[in-house]
Amino acid sequence: MSTNPRDGGTIRQARITVDGVGTKPWRLMTLERALTGRPATVDAFVSAVGNAAEGARPLMHNAYRPALLPRAPIRAFTVLRESR
Repeated sequence: MSTNPRDGGTIRQARITVDGVGTKPWRLMTLERALTGRPATVDAFVSAVGNAAEGARPLMHNAYRPALLPRAPIRAFTVLRESR
């Protein structure tokens, strides 16, 4: 994720991939689009992850995973934001 510090930390670009959700790492393009142009705040992250699991097609033995998906990006965003 890249932000612009001159305008209060607006997200210019986001590239988000999660692993452990499917058979290979999964890029969350819907989430990337939802974050671009928004302020890098926890509130923006929380509202953007609502559709993070869009397009997920869970199998019988892993149907719980899409519900877990929003938690990882929120945690990662929080850590990233606090480290800057």
